[in-house]
Amino acid sequence: MSADPPAMNPTSSLRLPAPRLDRCVHDARNALAAISAATEVLERADSPEPVLHKAGAVVARQARELAERLGELTTHALQGTAQSERALVVSDDMHLLARLAGLLSHAGYRLDLAVSTIAGYETLLREQPDLAVIDLRTSAGEARSLARLARGAGFDGRLIAIEDSAATRGLPPTSNAAGFDAVLARSFELTLLRAAIPSD
Repeated sequence: MSADPPAMNPTSSLRLPAPRLDRCVHDARNALAAISAATEVLERADSPEPVLHKAGAVVARQARELAERLGELTTHALQGTAQSERALVVSDDMHLLARLAGLLSHAGYRLDLAVSTIAGYETLLREQPDLAVIDLRTSAGEARSLARLARGAGFDGRLIAIEDSAATRGLPPTSNAAGFDAVLARSFELTLLRAAIPSD
């Protein structure tokens, strides 16, 4: 991330140190890129054994690095004040999870992360976040039911869906993301995310 994204939540009284957060997000992205490159090597049937061994070591090392960076993002987010709003991100796509975590943490949200539909649902009901951003691909598409289940359990926070494509920011009546307050395409821009999260 080469520049600080604009703040989205003016109610926050504590901002995260921008250079530290930027470095954390940068390192997470580097780890993801290294894992992706090494995985391509592992998938090649003609790769020599020493190369495969080295690629496997890279994946293991960078996976640990990624886990540490995501943990640091969560720790930073939890340093918010009692006035900061809470957000939940649900996705098993590490690229998307890191991107959303960085944006929302920098905006001052206290953050929870979940990498499965079950964990997301349990966290949603337990923590009652003000906002939840849910990747509908999570758990092979099971996350599509999260809004219906959450609303049925009495959750009244804002729910935003991330799906493969979205013609508009509003939800058409026939959308598979029924129950969500807004839907964004997977390639969303920051301005669209800001528009989907109204400020007080």
